[in-house]
Amino acid sequence: MKIASKIGKESSITFSGLLYGNLNRYIYTAMLARWVGPEFLGIYSLANAVVLLSEVIAKMGIETGVVRYIGMLSLEDDYEKIKDIILSAFKMVFIFSIFIMIISLLLSDYVALTIFNGNILLKQAIIVFSLTIPFNSLTLISAHATQGFKLLKYKTFVTQFIKPTVLFASAFFMIHFFSKDLTILVPMVATSLVGFLCMSYFLNKIIQIKPTIYLQGSFNYDLLKFSSPLMFVSILQTFMHWMDILMIGYFLDAEAVGYYQPAVRTAGLLQALLLSFLSIYTPMISQFFKEQNIEKMSKIYKMVTRWLILSSLPIAIIFLMFSENLMALFGSQYVASSDILAILTIATFFQAVFGVAAPTLSMTGHTKLVLYNTLSVFIINLLLNSFLIPMMGPVGAAFSTLISLILIGIVRVIQVQYILKINFFSIKLIKPFVASGITTTLLLIVKFYIVNFNVVLTLLLATLICLGTYLILMWVLRLENEDKEFLKGLKIIRKNLFND
Repeated sequence: MKIASKIGKESSITFSGLLYGNLNRYIYTAMLARWVGPEFLGIYSLANAVVLLSEVIAKMGIETGVVRYIGMLSLEDDYEKIKDIILSAFKMVFIFSIFIMIISLLLSDYVALTIFNGNILLKQAIIVFSLTIPFNSLTLISAHATQGFKLLKYKTFVTQFIKPTVLFASAFFMIHFFSKDLTILVPMVATSLVGFLCMSYFLNKIIQIKPTIYLQGSFNYDLLKFSSPLMFVSILQTFMHWMDILMIGYFLDAEAVGYYQPAVRTAGLLQALLLSFLSIYTPMISQFFKEQNIEKMSKIYKMVTRWLILSSLPIAIIFLMFSENLMALFGSQYVASSDILAILTIATFFQAVFGVAAPTLSMTGHTKLVLYNTLSVFIINLLLNSFLIPMMGPVGAAFSTLISLILIGIVRVIQVQYILKINFFSIKLIKPFVASGITTTLLLIVKFYIVNFNVVLTLLLATLICLGTYLILMWVLRLENEDKEFLKGLKIIRKNLFND
């Protein structure tokens, strides 16, 4: 299969899952905001951030190493070697995740009551969420192992279909039959257990590894050596992702976090595009680097970046122009967060534009450079948050994220250009920006007539007008040959998710 078509096929699987998963989580956040209010939503967000950071430490970056090492091998020719890599990853991650879980439990009182000036419910949430660390860590190792085979359907189905559905369904059940406290606590546990069982089943389907033999592997020191710098990268990236939430909780309170979280969740929908492409881009760039095929590396780098820009622009336009309407979905009290959404939308757009550079450096072996990059931007983001949040409140956290993402994106792009001699700049990038400029102008005219409709109707009309105009303009400006190949790969959407 041609490269563009392969990317189209696999990224469409991931995107369809991410679209469902993110919309489901988006609706979940909106409903949770209405069901329990800003303070309880803030408690949930803080506990979730603390435990997700613990999970990243527990995985030690090994999930990225698993993708890289498996991506270089053939399931038919290297079956036993692949099996050893996976079992080794399971054993190392399980042992470390138990250790991290215990630390998280012991520190729950200090974190909840001292650092965040929270209450007993925040402590309970951290304790309950901590119990899921081993299950979630092993689930992600299984998911990345299947990704290394360049099969994204299993990972997508579990992480983006099953887990978000269980999360929403269990929360709906808890709020209607039990209490607000259990609505925050129970869904995370249910989601973790179901995700672990499902991902274990699919991994066993591919390579016959049952949970009963997860601890039979040996320690693969090459895998650990490659992954250990990425552990710190993942820690810093996760901390950066949640830093605004954590620091708002530290400088302000849980209620302020509750008002900030809906804007983060909305802007985060743009990240679904980046993740959908990177899921297949990562193992492919690893393969081309092993083959020393710079021409293919350059081609895929340019293509994926262009498609990210092309796909992100219409979504960013809607988020920027109708930020107040989007925030109103969470409740009228959240409309005040519309400025935060606008700032974070610009930030996530630039993240998508520059986002391919980071995995390009990782998959070509420059893990220490990636670590230094991430450490540098982490320090910058930490300093910005420390200065801007006390001065500007949650808006300051949004500006800190914007500045940090633009800076690190530019640095990574320059490094890829200097080290690998490839870049994403192309005359083909002009077309989507021309189309988006015309679309924005039309939408500015139409906005006056539709902005006072029902919130859902306004957003629906704006989306239809924006996407319709943008797609027509792109068709008028003519698709590139690789775009046509990419679209051929999208036919997978019309097929059953589990049929090759």
